[in-house]
Amino acid sequence: MNGITGNKVATRRYSQPPIGAKVLAVARSVFVKRGFQEAHVLAHWPEIVGDGLAEFSAPEKLVFPRGSGDDGGKARRSGATLTIRVDGPIAVEIRHLEPQIIERINSYYGYGAVARLKLVQGPLPQKPRPRFRRIRALRPEERARLKQDLEKIEEPSLREALERLGERVIGAERRR
Repeated sequence: MNGITGNKVATRRYSQPPIGAKVLAVARSVFVKRGFQEAHVLAHWPEIVGDGLAEFSAPEKLVFPRGSGDDGGKARRSGATLTIRVDGPIAVEIRHLEPQIIERINSYYGYGAVARLKLVQGPLPQKPRPRFRRIRALRPEERARLKQDLEKIEEPSLREALERLGERVIGAERRR
């Protein structure tokens, strides 16, 4: 194929970049203010410390000592203090596991970026609740009413789809 119509590279070159790239560019400035040059620790915190500890802790700030990595960007910054917000008595366990946590964080960075942890007691931000609702089984009178309402629909696949939709709408538990 010749010409512009068959050139897929040209159409990709002039198309809009994915929204994820734009979001990352905007978020990078916020991460840098908190000392996170790379967001690996924030994004992978549950994998680093485990789900049990991650539920009650969150990395908050990464502070490098003055003069670390100031030679024109050739050396990586090291010896940082990672501030972790903890909720409840989990701080004792995190303090006990500090060497292992630091080792796992540094393995994510690929070098000895973090030297120590600083724990700050305080409430964690609320985690988003799951968006799905629990669906209960329909009572016999609800099921009979739904079947009666759908009798008029002649197309079997449409009727089945509407029946499944009706079961989910009627059986959805309301949040209080």
